Amino acid sequence: TAQAADAGTDRSISVSGSSAIRVQPDRVVVVVGIETFARTPSASRDDNARRSKAVLAAIRAQGVKDKDIATASLSLHPRYKDYDRDVISGYGAQNTIAVTLRDVAKLEPVLIAALEAGATSVDGVEFSVTNLRELRDEARALAVQAALEKAGAMAQAAGVRVGSVTRIHEDSWYSGYYGWYGRRDQWTNVQNVVQDLSNEGAITLEDGSISLGQIVVRAQVSLTAEIVS
Repeated sequence: TAQAADAGTDRSISVSGSSAIRVQPDRVVVVVGIETFARTPSASRDDNARRSKAVLAAIRAQGVKDKDIATASLSLHPRYKDYDRDVISGYGAQNTIAVTLRDVAKLEPVLIAALEAGATSVDGVEFSVTNLRELRDEARALAVQAALEKAGAMAQAAGVRVGSVTRIHEDSWYSGYYGWYGRRDQWTNVQNVVQDLSNEGAITLEDGSISLGQIVVRAQVSLTAEIVS
């Protein structure tokens, strides 16, 4: 968008510019769950602990370091028979483990190893990039360049020139992951980071079983500059 103003000596042009940078994800966080059930709390907890140790060992065997493995949640709760809150049928224990993979090619081997070792669910897969700040700065600079080029083109068409920039504002920025893993309707919005799962621009891993998408970092700015004859 663009606007020109002429109020006495106030002659200016206001424009907006946007940009988008697409890169491959280089990090993925996988969340797996281990759920057990037994008649007593201690039996359920002990079974869960045994399975969790096996899952952790399997994940480590894939070359994942301890610093990249963390317990995300741990719960132990009663289960009731036929929705009767007075009759307890047993106790369920759940341990959720978050694993950070700094090599996205390890995604499927780690998932298979965890499930074969006793994990009962895959509760989340989130792709990201490690240099997000640098990409944000680059996207912002490209958006400013686009706005200046737009201002110059409009000024040239009007037979004038663009002078000094008097105001500049970053309207918004966000990064999104465009790929496919899991449900097509999955959507995450955390701290202006948006994850939209589609298969546009997907990159296929070596064995062809998982198609990775791209991280898209967008920026939009608006600026006002003087108009000179």
